[in-house]
Amino acid sequence: MLSPILRVSAIATIFTTLFLASPTIAKQNDDLEAYYINASISDTQKNKIITYIKAKKDDRAARLRSYLASQGSPMADNAEDMVRIADTYDYDWKLLPSIAGVESQFGKIVPFGSYNPYGWYNGNFSFTSWNHATAYVSKEMKTKWGYMGQINHWKIASSYAASPFWAGHVEIYMRQIDNYNN
Repeated sequence: MLSPILRVSAIATIFTTLFLASPTIAKQNDDLEAYYINASISDTQKNKIITYIKAKKDDRAARLRSYLASQGSPMADNAEDMVRIADTYDYDWKLLPSIAGVESQFGKIVPFGSYNPYGWYNGNFSFTSWNHATAYVSKEMKTKWGYMGQINHWKIASSYAASPFWAGHVEIYMRQIDNYNN
């Protein structure tokens, strides 16, 4: 049995490791990484705490780019910015690409020159680029629905779209993106 001081130290070490390894704690311009942590405590002769951290490179932007390209989306080259903006505004990185899937077939069907793949203001809103649209809509979503906690399609559905099936369609695209293998 570990002494109380060593137990507290072990718990503190594990939580500190988990906190520092969290991909959401990374700085905005850092490459995010997903971590798998395996901790064990050995009680032979001396008390030891052994923690292994195995990091995996964040591949969300590459996965999103491949998925959007497979759909013929003109937004594919903006995948890295879409993931970065989602992290900045703290929502699931698949949310806006999935909304774009529902609203405009991933940016393929938008009013000419509007760069409005999200159907923002019923499609009656123009942006200067895909990135401008993503940043603007993300900021507006945070402003309008941020009080609800983390923004997701189920929470915003009744305000975002008239169709009662909208959130379900967004969910389908989110799962497709999540499960997509190039």
